[in-house]
Amino acid sequence: MSRPAEISQEELIAVATLVTARLGPAATSIAAVSKAAGIPTGSIYYRLPSRDALLAEIWLSAAERFQALALEKFRAARSLDEAAEAALVTPRFAREQHAAAVVLNSHRREEFLRAGVPEAYRARAAKLAAEMRDGIAAIAERLLPGDPRAKEIIAVALIGIPLGAVRVFLPQAVPPMEIDAAIEAAVRAALGAQ
Repeated sequence: MSRPAEISQEELIAVATLVTARLGPAATSIAAVSKAAGIPTGSIYYRLPSRDALLAEIWLSAAERFQALALEKFRAARSLDEAAEAALVTPRFAREQHAAAVVLNSHRREEFLRAGVPEAYRARAAKLAAEMRDGIAAIAERLLPGDPRAKEIIAVALIGIPLGAVRVFLPQAVPPMEIDAAIEAAVRAALGAQ
């Protein structure tokens, strides 16, 4: 058995996320992450059983961090102003955690959650999807009660608009602060027209 890793799992995934943002998931290997982290490959295998598990952990870690921030704002939103603020989680995350944003927005989820990935990773992904659906449904009910299109309108306003703006810049650049005003105006227009 390999000796235990000398960096934490969180540090390992942070390095792996940087490697993946630079190389893409197809070129991300245990060897590339090992080299970037300055640790033996056995230290990675001690933590994660396979390359598929590493890729899944990279995506899930980024998605969990983003979603925790987004859902906190979604749960707090009781007004148009607060909904517009919730939409700004996306560009802020892309600025503060650029590599994670590249992983989430410049590649397909299926590139990380591959066919051979252990079921525990798939269960985490399913939990994330369910939590986001519930978050959208809750804010839709609060902000657009009785509107049969509420969930779709909220999804476009709080997810589609900010993602579209951020993807103009990713993966090459960090989204500038100036796009926040455009996102906010678009969200207000989408929700205010209801």
